[in-house]
Amino acid sequence: MFDSATDDSARVVHHARDALSQGRIADALDAVDRARHREDLDDFGHVSVAVTGLQAKLAMGDLRGAATYARELTNLMRIRGLVGAAASYGLGEFAAARGQADQAVSYYERAGEELQSVAGHPWVPWRSGLARVVGGRGEIAAATELIEAELADARTLDMPYAVAHALRTQAAIAPTSDRIALLDEALEVLHGTTAARLDAQIRTDLAGWLLLLRPDESGRAVDLLRTAEKYARQQDLGPLLGRIRWLLERLGEAPDGELPGRLAELSAAERRVAQLVVTGKRNREIAEELGVSVKSVEWHVSHILRKLSITSRTELADALAQPRQPR
Repeated sequence: MFDSATDDSARVVHHARDALSQGRIADALDAVDRARHREDLDDFGHVSVAVTGLQAKLAMGDLRGAATYARELTNLMRIRGLVGAAASYGLGEFAAARGQADQAVSYYERAGEELQSVAGHPWVPWRSGLARVVGGRGEIAAATELIEAELADARTLDMPYAVAHALRTQAAIAPTSDRIALLDEALEVLHGTTAARLDAQIRTDLAGWLLLLRPDESGRAVDLLRTAEKYARQQDLGPLLGRIRWLLERLGEAPDGELPGRLAELSAAERRVAQLVVTGKRNREIAEELGVSVKSVEWHVSHILRKLSITSRTELADALAQPRQPR
């Protein structure tokens, strides 16, 4: 998305955008932090970084963090052409995430208007965002026209990510009988790519429809969710992980699978901290033993508890001692 900058300073911007499209959310935010205060970025570089940061924060469910980037986009929206279009699109995503449908529609429409003056502009999926909002209002004909236009453009551009993205949106507004086929097609389009987050989102959508429409394929639904769950947990994507866990519970499965698989996803530092927590050491004692700050230990403990789906240090010893059994 937004792939047009050519100067040397844009390399870090490309890195941030590539990390986001590949689903490496933490890496994308690290790159955004490095890029956003560079003095050699042009307006397009600034808007690209801000949109990337906003989308990464939204993926994590961090609306407050996303608001920081939304404020930057509000200023950039005044610039006509591609910069204003990209800023408007980002603000549309932010408004939609907050449930502000009218504002989202206005921003998405402005993005489309600004792009009309940009010849050969890069892919900006404003139609997809707008289609979801108007489709949610019951305006199915308008939503269908929007997403069919986006899908046609994506196929012309020969961008697997853009095609799969459009197919996922089309599945959300298409007749119920068509949704599984559209999501299967989206997964096939993404096969062999590195778009981990979009892949996980599509797998989760597909599992939900299999649960509803094809209960005899519950085994496939669980397999889809386990793959998506592993990714969402690694990247600490709360909103997506919440959907996955809800669906697993409807399928009679325990979230997170068995403990050995979850432990394998802890970093070496997290495993060492977990072992010391189990011995009864306090955060300050662990910090002294490992030679790190207390804040660093607190951060590790917080992530350990989330990854193991437990809520307190007192549960950690039991969690480490035995795998959780499916319900």
